[in-house]
Amino acid sequence: MRRVLLIALVLFSFNAQAQLDWWNQIHNWDGATPWTQYMKYSHAYLGPNAIPIPTLQRSHMGSYFKSSSQMSLIEDDSFLTLHNELHWDRGHTQIHITHQSIEYYRMSEEVRDLRISRDEDGKGVLAGDVLIDISTRLWTKHEQSLWFTFHTKTAAGPLPQARFTDAPGYAFFFSHQKSFDSWGNWEPSLTTDAGFQVYQTHWVDYPQNDGFLGNIKLQLHKDKTYLSAQLRTFTGYFLDGDWPRLLELQWSQTFTLGTAQLGRAHVGWTRGLNDYPFSFLTVGMTYWLDVHM
Repeated sequence: MRRVLLIALVLFSFNAQAQLDWWNQIHNWDGATPWTQYMKYSHAYLGPNAIPIPTLQRSHMGSYFKSSSQMSLIEDDSFLTLHNELHWDRGHTQIHITHQSIEYYRMSEEVRDLRISRDEDGKGVLAGDVLIDISTRLWTKHEQSLWFTFHTKTAAGPLPQARFTDAPGYAFFFSHQKSFDSWGNWEPSLTTDAGFQVYQTHWVDYPQNDGFLGNIKLQLHKDKTYLSAQLRTFTGYFLDGDWPRLLELQWSQTFTLGTAQLGRAHVGWTRGLNDYPFSFLTVGMTYWLDVHM
């Protein structure tokens, strides 16, 4: 019986090795070094949601549930995602949970090989990570407030396809919000985030990357309409694809039933300006868990 199991194990090992011969040849595998050491653990060489840059998640309308989808505008790296979010508003404390539920992807051979992906056909469906943000208000005065946020990421997203990291991460940052006098019929507000972000890798020599997190967001509000523009940034120390700069533009519209505000519809566009080779549209719906009149 032991002999049969040993033979089966050897045959399975040879079969698995043969299936990855294409990867071994392209990346000149030396036959000994773990394949995880060949990967590049930075924003420019992984999927669009592998290493998210957190920002303050604050609700002005109480607790809510949100579902959204990202649709790629780049043919060489096509993807369609579904994200589900739950926000619990406790007044001075905000708890936000995001599940990167589904990601369908299709990469060209060029992109697959650049990212050292082990997915030969370059397409598939994956489930991603769970993100948790806990924010506490430290100070408020007139139209200003200061928040402190702890962010963490699970290791649920798989690594071989080079879409996620299969490793945890965390961040600590402060956020300052300020509302300004009206610009005509528009009410502007400005949010800035500044702090420290860390994510783990599978490298032996450099088991983690850490750096400065800095975001700025301008929002305009008029009646039921919201417009926003945000720049998200992370500055790591690998100096190889880990200085991402993302521009996010969003339009939101509150929808009602009679006098009750039920939720908000969103349409957004995200474009990488540096070390983030993605451009995609985001559409989503937010549903208030408490009805607002």
